[in-house]
Amino acid sequence: MSLESTHEISTVQDGSKKPLFGIVKFSPSLCCAANALGCSVDVSVGGIKGTLTLPSPPDWGIKEDDPLHMPLLGPGQARTWKQGGNLMFWGKPHSYPDGESAVEQALFQFQLDPEYFESDAERIYNGFGPWLDLFEKYVILLSTQGRCSRVTVKHPRANQIHLLHHEESKLGFNHITYPQSVAVNIATGGDLQREQFEEISRMSSELLPPRLEYILLLEAYMARKDKDYRKSIIEAANALEVSLTNRILEEFKSQGVVYGEKILEKYRMLGGRFELAKTVGIPLPDKDYKKLVMEPRNNVVHKAGFPDENLARQVISEVEEVLQLLSPMINETTPLKV
Repeated sequence: MSLESTHEISTVQDGSKKPLFGIVKFSPSLCCAANALGCSVDVSVGGIKGTLTLPSPPDWGIKEDDPLHMPLLGPGQARTWKQGGNLMFWGKPHSYPDGESAVEQALFQFQLDPEYFESDAERIYNGFGPWLDLFEKYVILLSTQGRCSRVTVKHPRANQIHLLHHEESKLGFNHITYPQSVAVNIATGGDLQREQFEEISRMSSELLPPRLEYILLLEAYMARKDKDYRKSIIEAANALEVSLTNRILEEFKSQGVVYGEKILEKYRMLGGRFELAKTVGIPLPDKDYKKLVMEPRNNVVHKAGFPDENLARQVISEVEEVLQLLSPMINETTPLKV
C-alpha cells in the first residue's frame, strides 16, 4: 500500500519523539453512532502507549442533496492522506442527519523514542493481535453488532493492519515491518456509542479478558451464527450456571457462610442453583426459568433434541438478562499474560 500526504508531516513531536502510525481496517465495517466519530482514546499495544482515533463525520452543510455519498473525514493529520491519487477512504454514513456510520479504517499513533524505534515498533506489532482480539470480543458483548458474525483470524502477513513511518523530506510513508492482519468481523447491529468505544479500548489496552460467563456467552453467539443451535443453548446455559454460582458464592461470603462450597455440592444442577439463589435472597426476575432455559438445555443434552434458531435466541436472551443483573462487571481484573 502506497500512501502520500499533501501536507508536510512533522517527524519530531512531543520533544524528540518519532511518530509511528498504524492503519487498522475493520472487515466488515464497524458500525458507530455519531457521538463516537472523531473520538480519540488512549491505548496501549504491546506495552507501548499511543492513541486510537476514529474518522470524523462528513463536512455536511445545512442541507445536502446526497449526504450518504459523502465519505467520512480522515482522523487528524491523516485527513489529507492519499492512496492511488485519491483521498483515503475511512468509511461512510448510513443515516442522515443522525450520522450513524460504517467505519472502514481507524488510525493508531505512537510517539516513540528514536533510539528504541525498531524494538518498540516490533513490540506494537507483536502485541496488536491480543489487543484486537479483546477489542472485537468487547464490541460484540457491549453492543449488539457482531453477535451473528463469526470471528476469523487471517494469516498474520495479510493487509489489514499497516505500521508506517514517515521519512523526513519525503511525502510518502514506509512500512517498518511486515503488515500484520487480524480480521475484525463485525456484522451490522447496534451502533457503537462513544462511551462503549472508550471502555472497549481501555479493557483491550489493559489486556483484561472477559469473565468466564461472558466467554461462554460469546461461544453461544458464535454457535448460533454457525447454525449449531444445540451448542448455542448449551453454552448459554453454562454461562448462566457460572454467573449464578459466582453470585451465590459472593452472597455466602457477605453473609459469613463458612461452608459455601459444600452447600453448592448439594445443588449441583442448574435448577438447584436457581433454588439456592432464591434461598439465600438473590433477586431474580419473576420468570419460569425451568421452562425458558433448563428444559431446552436438558432436551438437547439428554434427549438429542435439535432446536431451531428461535429457541436458541430465546434462551440466549434470557441468559443475557440474568448476566446483566448478576454479573454486571464484564471483565476480569487480572491482565492476560502474553
